[in-house]
Amino acid sequence: MKTIKLKVAAAFLILAIALPFSAEAVSEVTLRVKLDKGAEVKYSSSTEQVITQTIGAMKQVINQNQVFEYTIGVTSKLPNGNMQAKITFTRIAIDMETQGMSMKFDSEKKDDGPVANPQFLVFGALINKSVSATITPLGNIVEVTGIEELRKQMLSETAGQAQIEQTIGAAISQDAIKQMFGGAFISYPEKGIKAKSTWTDNQTIENQFTLNIINSYSVLSMDANEVKLSLSATMSTIPGNKSNMMGMQVTYNLFGTTSGNLTINPKTGMISESFMEQSINGNIAGDMMGQKMDIPMVITSKTTVKQVK
Repeated sequence: MKTIKLKVAAAFLILAIALPFSAEAVSEVTLRVKLDKGAEVKYSSSTEQVITQTIGAMKQVINQNQVFEYTIGVTSKLPNGNMQAKITFTRIAIDMETQGMSMKFDSEKKDDGPVANPQFLVFGALINKSVSATITPLGNIVEVTGIEELRKQMLSETAGQAQIEQTIGAAISQDAIKQMFGGAFISYPEKGIKAKSTWTDNQTIENQFTLNIINSYSVLSMDANEVKLSLSATMSTIPGNKSNMMGMQVTYNLFGTTSGNLTINPKTGMISESFMEQSINGNIAGDMMGQKMDIPMVITSKTTVKQVK
């Protein structure tokens, strides 16, 4: 009898070793950004994008890959629960092909000089520069400060060329900076989430044009270590809303959709990884010295954001 008991015990031991350890199941999670002072998180965002547009009778296709890497470091916790963070851009890489021409820039490669393209000069001047952001526990970026100082630093490194100044003015703004590192945050609901919970949030992005976005999130699965979400979103410009493009008044008529998934660490409230596919269709319409301009365009992109060590 003792021999049988020992064999049974041994069998249970082998079974316990063979079975994988599973994360602790949870019935509800309250998602909040919870980083202590001194905490630092690094991200890499990679986008593959194809822009197809027709100017006159000529079809133009632009293929570009972009990599943005940045570090988010918490400098202080405010009495209202918000955190003050320092965002530092550590690497930018661009690979662009259009009309048989190829342009590359990588801030980590000294031989990828950005001289041929003012936009690349702007990106090069952004490396190792920082701005400050105020972030709520619900994951909302309420304010970005230090932008004017950032512009001055970048202008001092680009010799104050007129075209560079215009590019910096358009590219370095509150919403442009938010978009660069916005892949690290989403807006969380006030209440806790459960299996199959859903919620939505609305965003307005001001850049060269105003873009209204409605994001819808659904819980796919969750445990004590990670929460997996799906995302579907719609975006559209404001009909008839005019903007300035190179001194010309134009109207952006764009509509798009986004779908993807995200993995969140519920212990910190930070996104561990996300993948998004986006499609935008529409046109840019304007009047250049009495000549009507209508540029149909389609923009498709795939973006992966990951925490890096």
